[in-house]
Amino acid sequence: MKGLAAFVMAGRGQAVLAVVAFSLLSVVIPPASYLAGGAVGLVTLRRGWLEGLVVTAGATLLAGALGWVALGSPLPVLALLALLWLPVWALAQVLRGTSAQGPTLTVAALVAAGAVLLVHGVVDSPAEWWRGVLEGGLVPMFEGQGIKLDPEVIARIAAVMTGVVAAATVLGASISLFVARWWQALLYNPGGFGQEFRALRLDWRVAAATAVVALALLFAPGGLRRMAAEILLVGLVVLTLQGLAVAHALLGPRKGGRAWLTGLYVALVVLWPYPMVALAVLGWADAWVDFRRRFYKS
Repeated sequence: MKGLAAFVMAGRGQAVLAVVAFSLLSVVIPPASYLAGGAVGLVTLRRGWLEGLVVTAGATLLAGALGWVALGSPLPVLALLALLWLPVWALAQVLRGTSAQGPTLTVAALVAAGAVLLVHGVVDSPAEWWRGVLEGGLVPMFEGQGIKLDPEVIARIAAVMTGVVAAATVLGASISLFVARWWQALLYNPGGFGQEFRALRLDWRVAAATAVVALALLFAPGGLRRMAAEILLVGLVVLTLQGLAVAHALLGPRKGGRAWLTGLYVALVVLWPYPMVALAVLGWADAWVDFRRRFYKS
């Protein structure tokens, strides 16, 4: 990975090629998109917002042209730009200024929650709008594979789609930012990423707001309940990341800690979403208890 990070930092052209190559690879291996975002983040972290923006623009033009030739449309590339590259670029700027991952994820959560509120304020019926989008894109794709989606299933997905997109954007951008910070540490600050990640701590008000939203989910009327559910998804994502940081801080230094952490990541994949909820609860509790201060010093 260090060699790959060095390639990205070798020049603007290499960075653009890396972003485009990993984006193309993500068609076959979806997690490769995080490496593409990581390349955008690494350039931004090291060389500033302007260079990061230039690389993002270059990658968009090149990947868009390839998408036009191969697929007849640049829309998939524009989706990557809107949902991954630009969010990573923006978060990298915040991290560059704060040098702390907690405040950076706090900003990500606030912006995503604000976006959910904006959509509900501007669009008369976000669920109906998403239903039209899904019926125009998702249904034909599944039908092409011989799979017929039940209209009721589509309606249920559409009802929370705004929150799903917001939460997925925060998660994808955060993972890409972690990749970028890890690469930066490999090149310029060995061991720095682990220490910074173990110290990840959100503003306590994020935990408080998440609790309020959860209560609204239980007691609010229909329209507000749906909006609360979507915002809660965003809160769960960032609190899960804080819980993961707590787990690394508490388990990593212990004997057999790596095995426990490996098991945790396997559980996240195999038993999802239950480990995610458990980590989110741990992250929420840490906002008040601060387990790392009590039980571990990095």
